[in-house]
Amino acid sequence: MAEQEDITKLIASYHNPPNKLRSLQEINARYKLSLENYKKICFTSGDVRDQKIAVHAEIKMLGWVLGKPDKDVIKDIAEHSNRPTFPTQLQK
Repeated sequence: MAEQEDITKLIASYHNPPNKLRSLQEINARYKLSLENYKKICFTSGDVRDQKIAVHAEIKMLGWVLGKPDKDVIKDIAEHSNRPTFPTQLQK
């Protein structure tokens, strides 16, 4: 019976996970990992528009959490994409 109670507690914990604050190091690592994922997606052939949009949104949100200016986040995204950028696009 003890095993069944443990399993029940485990299932309940998945339904109501505790809110855990992430450290800045974890958020920064996730930000960099998302940038690398974005780079891989950009250089992938096929229809990856939905994935690209989702990862782009995640990068923007993580940049906001880290307190980065929007301009710097966009610059980071542009550096990891396959689109050419011109200096005038990043000066705004």
